[in-house]
Amino acid sequence: MRIATRVTLLLLLAVALVMAGFAILRNHQERQRLVGEVQQEALVLASAIKLVVEHARRDRRPQDIQQMLAEMVQEQYPIDRVRIYDRRLEETASASSEAAAPPGVPREEIASVLESGRNLVRYLDSPTRPVVYVILPLRGRRGEAVGVLEVVQAASRVRREISEAARENILRISLLSLTIVLVIWMAARVSIRRPLDRLVQATLAFGRGELDQRISHRRRDEIGQLATAFNRMAEELQRTQGELVEQGQTRLELERQLQQGQKLAAVGRLASEVAHEVGTPLNIISGRAESIRKGLPADHPAERHVATILRQTERITGSLRELLDYTRPRRPAVRPHPVCPLLSRLVELLEPLAQRRGVELRMQVAAGLLPIQADADLFQQALMNLVTNALDATPPGGRVQIVAAVDSEPGPGAAEARPSVRRGVRPDPCVTILVEDAGGGIPAQRLERILEPFFSTKAPGRGTGLGLSIVEDIVRAHGGAIEIASAEGRGTTVLLHWPAAPESGEE
Repeated sequence: MRIATRVTLLLLLAVALVMAGFAILRNHQERQRLVGEVQQEALVLASAIKLVVEHARRDRRPQDIQQMLAEMVQEQYPIDRVRIYDRRLEETASASSEAAAPPGVPREEIASVLESGRNLVRYLDSPTRPVVYVILPLRGRRGEAVGVLEVVQAASRVRREISEAARENILRISLLSLTIVLVIWMAARVSIRRPLDRLVQATLAFGRGELDQRISHRRRDEIGQLATAFNRMAEELQRTQGELVEQGQTRLELERQLQQGQKLAAVGRLASEVAHEVGTPLNIISGRAESIRKGLPADHPAERHVATILRQTERITGSLRELLDYTRPRRPAVRPHPVCPLLSRLVELLEPLAQRRGVELRMQVAAGLLPIQADADLFQQALMNLVTNALDATPPGGRVQIVAAVDSEPGPGAAEARPSVRRGVRPDPCVTILVEDAGGGIPAQRLERILEPFFSTKAPGRGTGLGLSIVEDIVRAHGGAIEIASAEGRGTTVLLHWPAAPESGEE
């Protein structure tokens, strides 16, 4: 049962009890008033009859008294019976109506009136017919009590008027009760049920994890205090949840860094051993092959095999160099650098590779761009890794774009809705360097691992999987962030959010 319904029923019960008590009291008061009026009327009528009877007795005309009583009973409707008693309480005259059969008056009351000389008025609520009887002492010439007058009068109007008053009170109380019930019901619905419903809905939504739920109210009562307490609790929980999420992200980042450190330690040991065990023999092989190549004519059949040996040794040497660069990164020597010269040198270095692969390499630098805080060599190494990957992914006839813009002006393709992964926090102010290819893209399930060391989307034997990891380390060592957005069939876009130098910095 709803609390508003329960409150309404309780208030209705209380109102019913109060109204019932009031109705009983009102009926009792009305009955007392009517009985008093009837008794007063009966006393006045009996007093008038007494005067007539006393005058007739003084004139010694008893036959006139009997006739007068008979006429009174016949003509005066309320009078049911009139009796006259002498001092010995013997009936000397009487008259009764034909329609009534009033109850007998107690004889001891008649005797007490005769002895005391005081009037007596009684209301008798008989089941058949309510009556009022009046007993008056009759006085002689000297004022002594010479007899008693008994007048019995019908009091039907008392019962009738009490019934009418009861019906009227019931009607009034019913209307009043109905009005009170409607008022209570509306007040309970507006003041209790609706606010509680909103509170319940907000609590259910809160339980589903929607911590932004709030209850709007303008009340200062208990329900308003409850809503205020709920809103305060929701704010505290939302703030606590945000702190927990931030702590969880920080913990994950620390765990990732720890795992990265462990990997670096393992790779460092591996790289040292490989460089020691493989590097020296590889240098010997490369030197001997170069000596043989110099001693052969240009058209000698073995020259092609020697060139192959040299290319493969160079590839192995590059892989060893990547391992050593990844495990033993140097501290960047940061200073302000204009972006355009750095990118121009990079395009100049990679333009021959792009032409060999039939890919268009395009550079675009926004006007008025701030210098960046960077180690020029590390910046060029990071961009070279990205552009080389983009050239490898782009088919002949495609295009690779390098765009430099302020952070609020992302380059082409950056605004497309594609799955993305991000590492680091954007600096402020910052310059965004974008590298976009026209390749086949990266599946979403592999995109999450794209920055892990030794994870590569290239075919086996074509990469070590350390290129993007090295780029991430370089970017984050400079205090920047890296973001990769890609989807199958829609190419890949890499954004480097690089710290910008203050406007007064040295160019």
